[in-house]
Amino acid sequence: MSSFHSVDTRHLEFVNVPVNQTASLGSNVTFNCTATGYPKPTILWQKVNDSGSVQYNLTAVTTEILPGDSNSIFSQLMITDVKRKDYGIYHCVAKNSVGEKISIAILGSTGTSCYAFAV
Repeated sequence: MSSFHSVDTRHLEFVNVPVNQTASLGSNVTFNCTATGYPKPTILWQKVNDSGSVQYNLTAVTTEILPGDSNSIFSQLMITDVKRKDYGIYHCVAKNSVGEKISIAILGSTGTSCYAFAV
């Protein structure tokens, strides 16, 4: 008699997405992003530069969301001492072997309007 074990292959999904923000020069900003899935996803951050190119390897702090929750991950992108070059579009990219999802948020200068969406 053979035995069959099913594997939970929950699709990747965002639990919490980064929100658009405005900031004045010299201030600090934090974007938060939480994703869940099986296998447990990883999160990385990207910034779309003025030229349309994507900047990778943004410094972020990534932690487990809850002790004992082996399928979720939380990440914070912290921007300190905001400069003009920091304004723009940021991507929270969650991925695992099942797929990839991207959530987009905008950092605008104080007094501007921003809109966000997930892909």
